[in-house]
Amino acid sequence: MAEKLTSDNIAEDYMIGNTRVRIATDYCKDKTPEEVQMILDRIAQKAQPILVAEMLKKSTEHK
Repeated sequence: MAEKLTSDNIAEDYMIGNTRVRIATDYCKDKTPEEVQMILDRIAQKAQPILVAEMLKKSTEHK
């Protein structure tokens, strides 16, 4: 089960359709700027191929 988060840990809280998205700061709050940048780089490296594939898919659907 997901860990309960206190409101002071939540940076963003919004809905996408029926899904509630809550972005917490717990993971990065005690990290150095360099560690945070490494985390963001790792996320970008994993997300980029997926985003590019989706863009290509959408561009071929509109032709």
